Amino acid sequence: MEIQVRLYGMLGRDLSGHDPVKGLSLDIPEGSSVRELIEHLKIPRKKVGIISVDGSLAKDTRILQPGDFVCLYRPIFGG
Repeated sequence: MEIQVRLYGMLGRDLSGHDPVKGLSLDIPEGSSVRELIEHLKIPRKKVGIISVDGSLAKDTRILQPGDFVCLYRPIFGG
């Protein structure tokens, strides 16, 4: 199934084909979770802080659907 992924901050820096504005179109297996997507992208899970799917916050256990738009953000620090 095809999904769109946009990686923010340094997450997309080393990913071939990722456009910081448009993101990347990926073909992943049916029934994949966000966690499996992160593993597929070879991003250490601890480097992902916020996950959104189609504009709503999501957990990494969320099962993706064809056409979903996934955004991954680095953890936010500050004080």
